[in-house]
Amino acid sequence: MSKLYKRLIVAGMIISLSLGSNALASGSQPVYVEADVETDAVSNGDDAADDPAIWLHPDDAEDSTIIATNKAGGLLVYDLEGHQKFSYATGKMNNVDVRYDFPLGSKKVDIAAATNRTTNTVDIYAISPVTGALTNISGTPIHSNMGEVYGFSLYHSQRTGKFYALVLGKAGEFEQYELYHNGSGKINGTLVRSFQLGSQSEGMVADDEYGKIYIAEEDVGIWKYNAEPNVSNSAVQVAAVDNQKLTADVEGLTLYYGEDGEGYLIASSQGSNSYAIFDRENSNPYLGSFMIGDGDDTDGTSDTDGIDVLNYDLGDEFSNGLFVAQDDENMENGVAINQNFKLVEWDNISDEFSSLVETLDSVDPRELEER
Repeated sequence: MSKLYKRLIVAGMIISLSLGSNALASGSQPVYVEADVETDAVSNGDDAADDPAIWLHPDDAEDSTIIATNKAGGLLVYDLEGHQKFSYATGKMNNVDVRYDFPLGSKKVDIAAATNRTTNTVDIYAISPVTGALTNISGTPIHSNMGEVYGFSLYHSQRTGKFYALVLGKAGEFEQYELYHNGSGKINGTLVRSFQLGSQSEGMVADDEYGKIYIAEEDVGIWKYNAEPNVSNSAVQVAAVDNQKLTADVEGLTLYYGEDGEGYLIASSQGSNSYAIFDRENSNPYLGSFMIGDGDDTDGTSDTDGIDVLNYDLGDEFSNGLFVAQDDENMENGVAINQNFKLVEWDNISDEFSSLVETLDSVDPRELEER
């Protein structure tokens, strides 16, 4: 989608904002926000940037990082000012996720894991608690049985304490691997569950507290499954592609954790350049949508693939949390350059929804609870 067309959409949204909070409460029009920061562009052209994951630093939240995929060449690590700290030529990495305090022998480590389309594997990395640098700690390679690994999420069960890698294939295949320390400082995985969706699916996120998995079937909608591997594979549809709330492709999914089980499920509605917000609880009712448009110092987003959000005080710039989105058409001085990621303070989003979407008390992702 061109920047001109996107600006026309944004102009329409600004008009709708003048109608006041009642228009927002109805969810009839997306609201418009601007990014606070954008990352350095990825080194590869064309469709390269894909999926971000926010890692919370254990000692200084301002030193937290964004781990992102360059599906033409590897993994990237950015600081919260958008500067690239590290780059790893690991292969065609598609989707990435993080979890905290994985038991690796006598110590606990934060991990990042990603689907590697070059080797058709899940690759696992330890995150340095000091610098945020990544070290590969994959043991026996986790080779998928599907034709091509694609979507990905980690899941840490609050019921059992076990960690899992969740993998989607381009043809809608799903595989769940239990992760464990192999006794030599590495992580192995054992396949414990598999099933088939109806068509291509990529976006996926696990709710560690409620024990649920949300999967975006790109042309159909969002499905909710039980995340434990020894239960039924039946699913409930959260939302359908209706060209209102969701417009194909439905891509990235992320969860905003609030206290006492509150929070939001957020989806990238790629076909409408917007992000749909659903309640995290019960039947996940739709709450509204927003778009990221051009600002004074950053351009907006379009055709977004991966997204992530963290409800935590990350310092002055992101004191009420952070939302990150991939941008398909990154502009600089009116010229399209390589893709990148846009960072939005959560307040920029929640304030536009009046009482519909409130900023909830921070939740430390290292201190989740079973719900």
